[in-house]
Amino acid sequence: MRYWLLLLCLLSITAQAETALPCTQDDNCVTEQKLYLNIALGYGQRSNPLHDGDELPLVLLPDIYYYSKHWFFDNGKLGTSWALNDQWQLSLVGQFNQEKGFFQKWFGGNAFQFRHSFANSGIVDETEKDTGPLQASVREISKRPTAYDLGLQLDWFDENWHLQGVAWQDVSNTYQGQHATIGAGRSWQTSTGNWQLGARLHWKSAKLIDTYYGIDNNEPFYLDRYKGKPSWQPELRLGWQYPLSERVALLAFLRYLHLDDAMTDSPLVRTDHVTTWFFGVSYRLF
Repeated sequence: MRYWLLLLCLLSITAQAETALPCTQDDNCVTEQKLYLNIALGYGQRSNPLHDGDELPLVLLPDIYYYSKHWFFDNGKLGTSWALNDQWQLSLVGQFNQEKGFFQKWFGGNAFQFRHSFANSGIVDETEKDTGPLQASVREISKRPTAYDLGLQLDWFDENWHLQGVAWQDVSNTYQGQHATIGAGRSWQTSTGNWQLGARLHWKSAKLIDTYYGIDNNEPFYLDRYKGKPSWQPELRLGWQYPLSERVALLAFLRYLHLDDAMTDSPLVRTDHVTTWFFGVSYRLF
């Protein structure tokens, strides 16, 4: 119930998010007070770095966002923004923390991680780390909690580049920690379609890592204990779109996320990366 109250509070104050571009080109403009809905049908997969964790199949991907004068909803993110000048924008944003998605296959937050208009990325590689005797299955541990985060986001745009930094704080009193991301992305148009290339660096606090990937005395006694540490996780993204008509386009994206020792030292984690890929056809409903 507390999460819904947070959502309602944000709706009363909240306008722009990480993927909206300024209206310098017609095909990148987001019109205020209009609902956008795209559906992509195809096939892909997000790997799961946890022992006995389920891979996430990607078949039907929604891309939904709405902007009004004072608030916005953008693929699971609620917020409000202030234009500092033509290129700089400051936003207050809120969303459910995404870590639970590795522990619960059909966690609602998984549905909004793969926006088509600023594509994501990854290549499947199931090489596992050498874990030795330290292994713990997600089926043996207690249920991981759902958390809600508030963040302060700063964006810089020009015609082809997008720079972003965002810092998040748990406001649901769940893991009582923080995480942050800095990133840069560039898009360019060619005869083969529209391409996007991006890089990000994620930082996650010790409290966040410990809550989701730690093993404490509340877990079964036979599991090795592990206390989480701060984690740095670099990520690369590549996306492609090729329009077939005004409403239909081919699309593909790849994403590769590297996990550092703070993650791989956990008995729950079997590999040092998360890969995501998808290829399909998108249709803009409105």
